[in-house]
Amino acid sequence: MMPMQIARVGIVKAEDIDNEKLVKTKMYELLDMFSDMIQIPANARILVKVNLCLLLGHETGATVDPKLVKYLAEWLLEKHNPMEIIIVESDATTLEADRAYSVLGWDRALEGIPKVRYLNLSKDELVKVKLDGLYFKELEMSKTYMEADYLISFAKLKTHSMQLMSGIMKNQIGVLPEKLKVVYHPHLKEVICDLVRVRPPDFCLIDGLIAHEGPGPVSGIPRLMKLIIAGTDALATDHVCAR
Repeated sequence: MMPMQIARVGIVKAEDIDNEKLVKTKMYELLDMFSDMIQIPANARILVKVNLCLLLGHETGATVDPKLVKYLAEWLLEKHNPMEIIIVESDATTLEADRAYSVLGWDRALEGIPKVRYLNLSKDELVKVKLDGLYFKELEMSKTYMEADYLISFAKLKTHSMQLMSGIMKNQIGVLPEKLKVVYHPHLKEVICDLVRVRPPDFCLIDGLIAHEGPGPVSGIPRLMKLIIAGTDALATDHVCAR
């Protein structure tokens, strides 16, 4: 019998979130905590699923701060030298992911960083995946997403009007390539669990520098928390965030 692995969750605090040097130092400090547990194969294709598909900047607490993803990419390049790092999101009911990526300045924030590219999962080649899930028995998923060597889920620390909170697990609903995800709202908890199960994140990160409080995930107010959270397991990471 294989020994049970114990999940690990870490938190750092950046007292001045406008000090980019400090925030980068704290991001590296957090990632270095997990250096022995981040097992990335050589020449890997790393996929980073971000919470992006809203035309609301990170200062609102609704979307991930692109500079944190930039620091993550730089750390991965320094420590693991992957073949490529793919930043991904899919279209949502009210917005195209490509537009958010451009309008919110992600293209400028990540410009010049080698081996980094963006992919809209809604425009990728799809593959059928069978799943004995709570809701899905079969679903279509991005081929690039399913075949990536390593998956990082990078979520935002937010409240949620239907699920109480939004973290890593809720972030995974954004991997569904279909646009009209609102049709799944009556079965949201089951769908969320299925999408974590179909491809569990290998590593979890949550931007809690500016969190989102109230009627989230889009209509609340920003809450300064100054935190960045990481974990080796989606459920454990969300549990710590809920606490």
